[in-house]
Amino acid sequence: MRTERDCKLAEADNRIAEAERNIRHVESLLPQLTERGYSTAEIEGHLDLMAEALHHLKEQRRLIASTLH
Repeated sequence: MRTERDCKLAEADNRIAEAERNIRHVESLLPQLTERGYSTAEIEGHLDLMAEALHHLKEQRRLIASTLH
Protein backbone atom coordinates (compact mmCIF):
# COMPACT_ATOMS: atom_id res chain seq x y z
CA MET A 1 0.00 0.00 0.00
CA ARG A 2 1.29 3.44 -0.92
CA THR A 3 1.69 5.90 1.87
CA GLU A 4 0.78 9.57 1.65
CA ARG A 5 4.51 10.30 1.54
CA ASP A 6 4.93 8.04 -1.49
CA CYS A 7 1.98 9.73 -3.18
CA LYS A 8 3.49 13.17 -2.57
CA LEU A 9 6.83 12.07 -3.99
CA ALA A 10 5.07 10.56 -7.01
CA GLU A 11 3.21 13.83 -7.50
CA ALA A 12 6.52 15.72 -7.38
CA ASP A 13 7.97 13.28 -9.92
CA ASN A 14 5.00 13.89 -12.22
CA ARG A 15 5.38 17.65 -11.97
CA ILE A 16 9.09 17.42 -12.67
CA ALA A 17 8.43 15.22 -15.71
CA GLU A 18 5.80 17.68 -16.94
CA ALA A 19 8.23 20.58 -16.57
CA GLU A 20 10.87 18.64 -18.51
CA ARG A 21 8.35 17.98 -21.30
CA ASN A 22 7.34 21.64 -21.40
CA ILE A 23 10.95 22.79 -21.67
CA ARG A 24 11.66 20.29 -24.46
CA HIS A 25 8.53 21.39 -26.31
CA VAL A 26 9.45 25.07 -26.21
CA GLU A 27 13.02 24.21 -27.24
CA SER A 28 11.65 22.29 -30.20
CA LEU A 29 9.81 25.42 -31.38
CA LEU A 30 12.90 27.63 -31.43
CA PRO A 31 14.15 26.59 -34.89
CA GLN A 32 10.74 27.32 -36.42
CA LEU A 33 10.63 30.75 -34.81
CA THR A 34 14.15 31.51 -36.01
CA GLU A 35 13.24 30.41 -39.55
CA ARG A 36 10.33 32.84 -39.50
CA GLY A 37 12.60 35.69 -38.48
CA TYR A 38 11.69 35.95 -34.82
CA SER A 39 14.35 36.67 -32.24
CA THR A 40 14.50 33.86 -29.71
CA ALA A 41 16.95 35.47 -27.27
CA GLU A 42 14.26 36.34 -24.73
CA ILE A 43 12.67 32.89 -24.98
CA GLU A 44 16.07 31.26 -24.55
CA GLY A 45 16.61 33.36 -21.43
CA HIS A 46 13.30 32.18 -20.03
CA LEU A 47 14.23 28.58 -20.88
CA ASP A 48 17.46 29.01 -18.93
CA LEU A 49 15.48 30.23 -15.92
CA MET A 50 13.02 27.34 -16.28
CA ALA A 51 15.88 24.84 -16.47
CA GLU A 52 17.47 26.35 -13.37
CA ALA A 53 14.17 26.18 -11.47
CA LEU A 54 13.75 22.57 -12.59
CA HIS A 55 17.23 21.75 -11.32
CA HIS A 56 16.29 23.18 -7.90
CA LEU A 57 13.03 21.22 -7.86
CA LYS A 58 14.90 18.01 -8.58
CA GLU A 59 17.38 18.76 -5.84
CA GLN A 60 14.61 19.51 -3.33
CA ARG A 61 12.84 16.30 -4.28
CA ARG A 62 16.09 14.35 -3.83
CA LEU A 63 16.69 15.92 -0.40
CA ILE A 64 13.13 15.23 0.74
CA ALA A 65 13.36 11.61 -0.39
CA SER A 66 16.70 11.12 1.34
CA THR A 67 15.37 12.45 4.66
CA LEU A 68 12.28 10.25 4.48
CA HIS A 69 14.05 6.98 3.72
